[in-house]
Amino acid sequence: MYKSTIFVFLLIFGTYNNCMMAQPKIGARVPIREKRGYDQRKVIDTANVRVLYALNAKNIKDESTYIDLAKLEVGKRVWKYSSEFIFLSDQKAIKWKKEKKYKGRVPKSFWINGRNHEYWSELAFSDYFIRGNGLTEWACMPLFAEKDNGRYTESWPLMRWTLGSQHQTILGYRCQKALCRFRGRDFVAWFAPDVPIKGGPWKFGGLPGCILKVYDVDRNYVWEAIAIERGTFKITQYPEKLYPVTKRERIWKLQRRYVEDYWDALGVEWIDGSRQKKQKYEQLEKE
Repeated sequence: MYKSTIFVFLLIFGTYNNCMMAQPKIGARVPIREKRGYDQRKVIDTANVRVLYALNAKNIKDESTYIDLAKLEVGKRVWKYSSEFIFLSDQKAIKWKKEKKYKGRVPKSFWINGRNHEYWSELAFSDYFIRGNGLTEWACMPLFAEKDNGRYTESWPLMRWTLGSQHQTILGYRCQKALCRFRGRDFVAWFAPDVPIKGGPWKFGGLPGCILKVYDVDRNYVWEAIAIERGTFKITQYPEKLYPVTKRERIWKLQRRYVEDYWDALGVEWIDGSRQKKQKYEQLEKE
């Protein structure tokens, strides 16, 4: 199939492209999503505890320096890891549309906090659900690529940890060091045996306590817990019809392709025949 040359598209979005495409450390020079069912969520469980994590914080005390503020919600039947920044933005967008009686699309970056908030990221725009020994990623692709949204399930946990003898204190809890290699990266985790949650951020889990800090040895990705909260938290899920069942390999390849060369992945050619260079990307899962 030949790639389409989209004249009107480029004329309208040329300025948008120039102002939006600065390169963050992780993530992509890729526009964010609005059409993903954010206003059609349904409640599937209730959590009484959640752990908040800063992702790649320049200053752990300043949310504006985070790539993302993420959360692990621990329910009776379901655990969920997702972006708190995106969730709060969704709530503000829904409120704004209701107050303005607005029916169109909303520029979501208006409400998302953190640095590089205007960019799509495979981590911030995916939700991860844990049910028993299975983890399902609900992957939302970037702008104009909703046809590639999907979900897949794999076994959980998959990490095989080696316990270390070192300790450090995080949020007042004595944490023990653990090491693992997972899908092409070596990780260091610090878990708290006194917090009886055998999970952590993203897909991490399987240690005898909650993971409060974890990073790859090159520190391209660093999560650190900033709070453990107790209360009543609704665990929500997007409409299944917008996220067809697929395979992990397909999602993984698409996420990488959209980050490395967004316009090419969409099948767009520039009017003058030029095209942007493929950008370097440190994908979390290398394989």
